[in-house]
Amino acid sequence: MTAHSFRTRRTRDLNRAVVLLLAALTACADGPPTEQTIVADSAGIRVVSNLAAETPLDWTFTPTLTLGGEEQGPEAFYMVREGTVGVDAAGRIYVLDADGHRLLVFADDGSHLRTLGREGEGPGELAWPIGLTVKPDGTALIDDIGRGTVHGFDAEGMALDLREELVPNNRRIWAADGYYSAISTLEDDQKLYRFLRVVNADTTELARLTAPAPGVVELESCGMALSGLSPLFAPDIVWDAWRDQGVARVGAAYQIEVFDGSTLVASYRRAVEPVKADRDLAKRQLGAGMRMMTSAGVRECEWEEVIEKRGVAEVIPAIRTLRVGPDGRIWVGRGGPRPEPTPTDILAADGSYVGTLSADAPYPIGFLPDGRILATETDELDVVRLVIYRVDETTAE
Repeated sequence: MTAHSFRTRRTRDLNRAVVLLLAALTACADGPPTEQTIVADSAGIRVVSNLAAETPLDWTFTPTLTLGGEEQGPEAFYMVREGTVGVDAAGRIYVLDADGHRLLVFADDGSHLRTLGREGEGPGELAWPIGLTVKPDGTALIDDIGRGTVHGFDAEGMALDLREELVPNNRRIWAADGYYSAISTLEDDQKLYRFLRVVNADTTELARLTAPAPGVVELESCGMALSGLSPLFAPDIVWDAWRDQGVARVGAAYQIEVFDGSTLVASYRRAVEPVKADRDLAKRQLGAGMRMMTSAGVRECEWEEVIEKRGVAEVIPAIRTLRVGPDGRIWVGRGGPRPEPTPTDILAADGSYVGTLSADAPYPIGFLPDGRILATETDELDVVRLVIYRVDETTAE
């Protein structure tokens, strides 16, 4: 069983808003259905419940730029994913080439601006880089698991002496005066997820969730002993941010909490129920097995053993991913077994439901300031390129 809570001073206000919302929905039951109901409580929290039936969106995605997959030069990288790509306020695109131990910087037209870093353990050198965060001003922060530190380069490409210890699983999105982050820690037989807002030395916990995480799990099929493994599909905190707006899904329900800085200001819902989980869906997520990256290479654990020892949650969370664009709209990736694609709901900046994109539409891992989206594309050789799309929202006749 999982449990989650928001900051105490807001919980009572949000619960009261939910009661008012349920009363409003009941009042509408005898009349024609409304597309959505918006209720604001006395504390100013807006609860938006989207009741409309699913509306397909026939948007057009036109590639304007593709980066990666070349045999040599700055585009000789073959894997991009969420957490290795960033964009600054000027529209410069940053790509962490982990295999090449380097950071590549491109203009928004694809022209190569600079290459930073190289393999090594000296200043500006990278041992085993795994993650990238880019501040609006162009400062790039690189998580290096090989050295257990965070490296930095300023907007001009100069190495920074940060002396910052690496915190595992600490994704950050920066605003002008601080950043949003989510961290997970193990406490007894529980995994604790925390969604945070950090400004200077002041850390505010915005939301938390706990999930079962039994002690050490022995996986004989791959000869590994792992800790902190929650049941497959167990809910965690899914979040994103654009400047001072942070959004988070906490738990399995289709419910998105919206923060302005450190203040909870809204809660967006849609009548989409979580999918019941089972062993077949768990197998689809694991594929042939569970791959574990180690210093000795990749080891594969058999899916039957993984499912038996990890267990499977009762449901798959209704929301898999969230993205906030420069226009404030939220791209909601619906739940399902990874890596299978799922539909994407679009919510307007006010939380109202716009419509749903099909599962084969590109899903953004980032945005350019002009509204173009950054997504990935995998070819038949498993080369993953970065593709920038222009989005035409005109519905075809």
